Amino acid sequence: TPLKELVVFHTDPEYHEDVKKLQNYVEDELNVHQITYSSDEAACGVKYRAGADWAVLGRRLKKDLAKVKRGLEATTSDQLKNYLETSKMTIEGIEIGLGDLTVSRYVDKELPTSNDSPSAPAYENNTDEDVVILLDCKLRPELESEGFARELMNRIQRLRKKAGAVQTDDLDVYYSFSEDSDPESNQFFEHVLATQAEVLCRVLRKVPEPDTLRDSSKP
Repeated sequence: TPLKELVVFHTDPEYHEDVKKLQNYVEDELNVHQITYSSDEAACGVKYRAGADWAVLGRRLKKDLAKVKRGLEATTSDQLKNYLETSKMTIEGIEIGLGDLTVSRYVDKELPTSNDSPSAPAYENNTDEDVVILLDCKLRPELESEGFARELMNRIQRLRKKAGAVQTDDLDVYYSFSEDSDPESNQFFEHVLATQAEVLCRVLRKVPEPDTLRDSSKP
């Protein structure tokens, strides 16, 4: 099933431009409709957290190390962002300088949305150093229909190939439901044929029809 949106967060516009060069490939590989590029930390819910090589830092701070560990837990995201920019901060009265802390980005919430409607996005996230990725994983009926249509076309194309048909052959495709098939599944199948008729015609040349419409004179 296709997904609606992938958000790529990075503060460097050049990084976004590099990803845009691969956008078509990424959209196809991830089966996602839209890629959004952002450097807005608030909109993406980006926060900062810090760690350190405590063994190395301990050799310098000695007995003050415990104070820094304790104080670091209360350090805010904004303070850590400022540390990235200035390479210095004070924790429990102790000066922390360049290289003492390892600061990374993370996301602790979903992207803010304007409403709580069923169509509102539901983002999963992952980070890699300065990059934050948000993927809207909410399944939507229209995207489920699109995914089903794509699978249907793939199956029909495989059957055409198995039958030895070439691309220019104009073939009729019919369908029927077994007696024990689920009525809701049957209804969904016909809904897909109706809502995805344009793409089905573009790929298959025509929309599959009920077997009851097949001309008995045709093989």
